[in-house]
Amino acid sequence: MTQDRPTVLEITNGLSTKSDKIRALAKAGYLRTEIAELLDIRYQHVRKVLVDAGITDGLQKEVEFERTPVAVEVDEEVTSPTSWEVLLRAGFMFLGEWLPEGDGELRLDARAPSDSGVYAFIVDDVVRYIGLTQRGLHARLEGYRRGHERQKTNARVKALIAQSLAEGKRVKVLVATPEPMAWKGLPIMTAAGLEAGLISMIQPEWNILGVR
Repeated sequence: MTQDRPTVLEITNGLSTKSDKIRALAKAGYLRTEIAELLDIRYQHVRKVLVDAGITDGLQKEVEFERTPVAVEVDEEVTSPTSWEVLLRAGFMFLGEWLPEGDGELRLDARAPSDSGVYAFIVDDVVRYIGLTQRGLHARLEGYRRGHERQKTNARVKALIAQSLAEGKRVKVLVATPEPMAWKGLPIMTAAGLEAGLISMIQPEWNILGVR
């Protein structure tokens, strides 16, 4: 029970760095959200420190799911393509590019962060796909690289990336890790809202139902 835990001052007394305090509070049974609020730091910072340290005791169990990707139904009329500059100006970061490895295999020329967030695949400077991950960007993008057949979205999008590369096109990756918010004390998953809003606004070709 929480009342049996030592106080924050008792735990952090004598600790000079935020990372030391994060680890100590987690070991004492404090949740990630609590630690972020108590130390006035970002949740992603807390998560990274604990993941790097391999600490899981006293944390909320990670939700093991990856939401079914948002798909868009559109009219037959062609929608105007959206330049990746729209996302860059909004705060998305350029991560790297997909590169061909032969026999339809891929590799990403950069290591993605472990944070959850929103990602975009850009083909010749046009936004083609928007996605969301709760497991972490690194794990999610690795899923596309592997492209297991039983994971239909991974396999489908991997095939689209490989096809674009075979046609001599560049396929770039942008990422965003928006900070969590709250409404009247309740958590808001800002990344999910961002993904849904962008797909509705841009209607990326690879998110559209029926696109192979």
